[in-house]
Amino acid sequence: RDDSDPLAERFACATKFLERNTNAFQQAHLLQFYGLYKQATVGPCNTTKPGIFNMQARAKWTAWHELGQLDSKAAMVRYEQLLDELHPGWRPPNGGGEQPPATSNGWVSVSVPKRTDDDAGPADDRLLACIKMGNENGVREALAELDGGQRLNQLDDSGLAIIHWAADRGNAPILQSVLKTPGIDVNLRDSEGQTALHYASSCGYVDCIELLLAHHADRTVVDGNGETCVDVAFNETVKGLLS
Repeated sequence: RDDSDPLAERFACATKFLERNTNAFQQAHLLQFYGLYKQATVGPCNTTKPGIFNMQARAKWTAWHELGQLDSKAAMVRYEQLLDELHPGWRPPNGGGEQPPATSNGWVSVSVPKRTDDDAGPADDRLLACIKMGNENGVREALAELDGGQRLNQLDDSGLAIIHWAADRGNAPILQSVLKTPGIDVNLRDSEGQTALHYASSCGYVDCIELLLAHHADRTVVDGNGETCVDVAFNETVKGLLS
């Protein structure tokens, strides 16, 4: 997505505001924001419905799935309109700038990583933002500024590292840039034991799966639920690719 697009810029500002002010909203509204965010950044729901015992994930999946085939720009507009309705005056002066920080403890993630560690440098922040926005040149520039594998392989407050975010977004050129970076751990596990290959497999991102396999991603890694990337595969085509 073009970073100069006014709608994309307003959307990015809106998600940043919500990230820092989740305590100001009810959980039902946070679920709406979550669904709209996923629709805007990923597209129509492309994952299987979580099991009945995983109520939080199930509620988030439902909020996303209910949006059907709503296109990305329409989802951004709805996100902005909902924020206008629930929190008038959220927009920063002159339509830009940073919002003051606020605390957050709501369980509904807006799929925006929350970095609270004091040593998170500008390159880290820019890299994550560029991955989320699909800015390939920005990703390459930010990767060049990072100081090796330790920062690259660090899990954020959402329990994900750079490679997980890249696989989750399904942008093959961005994932390729991440995989080519010295020190990156292709089999790094997130907080739930899943690797980037789990992410790409469950979403059906064939190009990303092929890239990960070419970089020796391990098909046999078992996550916290005892499942491999084959077990969570989006469809039979993906299973065949991983076999």
